[in-house]
Amino acid sequence: MGSIVSAARAAKTTSTSVSKQLAQLEEHLGTQLIHRNTRHLSLTEAGRLYLERCERILDDVDGAECFLSGLRTVPRGPLRISAPVAFGLLRLSPILAQFVVKYPEIELDVVLDDRVLDLVEEGFDLGIRVFRRPLHDSTLTVRRIGGGKRVVCAAPSYLHAHGKPKHPRDLENHVCLRYGKQVPGFWEFDGPDGRICVKVRGPLVVNNCISIRDAVKSGIGIALVNDFIVAKELAEHEFEVLLEDHPPSGYNVYLVSPPSRYETPRVRAFSDHVIKSLDLG
Repeated sequence: MGSIVSAARAAKTTSTSVSKQLAQLEEHLGTQLIHRNTRHLSLTEAGRLYLERCERILDDVDGAECFLSGLRTVPRGPLRISAPVAFGLLRLSPILAQFVVKYPEIELDVVLDDRVLDLVEEGFDLGIRVFRRPLHDSTLTVRRIGGGKRVVCAAPSYLHAHGKPKHPRDLENHVCLRYGKQVPGFWEFDGPDGRICVKVRGPLVVNNCISIRDAVKSGIGIALVNDFIVAKELAEHEFEVLLEDHPPSGYNVYLVSPPSRYETPRVRAFSDHVIKSLDLG
């Protein structure tokens, strides 16, 4: 093998420093690693075995760095997503297959739940949240990606039987179907007269907007829902929008994630796919 001088030259240090570090290593290990004489150096058996193990460790480190470098550039690995039930079924589900085909190395795990889940506690990489008001959460990275309108709607059969409300106050005399997470018994509207808060009543409160939509379709009452819940029914004239002169406040859609200095390629890929595919404005 080479000399102390050549090793020092390669390490850009002095031969004295190399000799000292070698002696400290041998003392630490409790064994001699190198045979020294005036003409050359040679490894002891312990030195040869130690060198082989160290080389394998360094190879593993290089491999790990290459792997992590790939993770920073190629979307791959597990990706756990949280989303509300109705938004997940009606907006997110139709675009999942395209994402899986485009990124086959990502293992996608989507959980639909109307509860506001703790992303860190439950191991989520990304969440989709739909809220009426601006979302501020210092414990998360929050990104608004769009929003939409809420609409008051009913089936023609209900309106034929009960008449059409002309003003939000008229809802006090109608059957109103309520989403369980709305402020109990009250719907808010904006209009020429300012904000109006109306107490509504009805025989059905459900914590899932799709169930509310199905109840409206049966003709038993009026509902206040996000527009994507009833988009198909409105387009096919199964439902009629009411009180357009007094629109309820809209909603916002957010992507939320645990705070991190680095956004992984798989999270970035999914975020970009959602934004591009849904076009939430």
